[in-house]
Amino acid sequence: MPNVGGTRASKRRVLASVVHSQLLYAAPAWHKVTNNRKLMQRLRRIQRIMSIRVCSTYKIVSGKAIGVIAEIAPIDLLIQERYDRYHGMDKNLARTKLLQQWQEKWNNGVYGR
Repeated sequence: MPNVGGTRASKRRVLASVVHSQLLYAAPAWHKVTNNRKLMQRLRRIQRIMSIRVCSTYKIVSGKAIGVIAEIAPIDLLIQERYDRYHGMDKNLARTKLLQQWQEKWNNGVYGR
């Protein structure tokens, strides 16, 4: 999709949620893979591209900043949220935990500000 004009951000967000659904399929079963640096790097790259497309920005924006702008949580936190929900954690509690961890990552991060 082009960076100027094209579909609205809401439609792009729907497409991003479809990709997230595919990426996070059976995440509770393979959540330990988040220790694999190469795989996580690939997942972050995909998520960064999705965030860039949702916001219609250019590639020079940092991955962490574009995630905040696009309101798309980091993939490792989404995997952990799915794992927590699968193992009985309340949906709202899991989301609150995700948001707190995301805020901590943002506050402790050096890049993207």
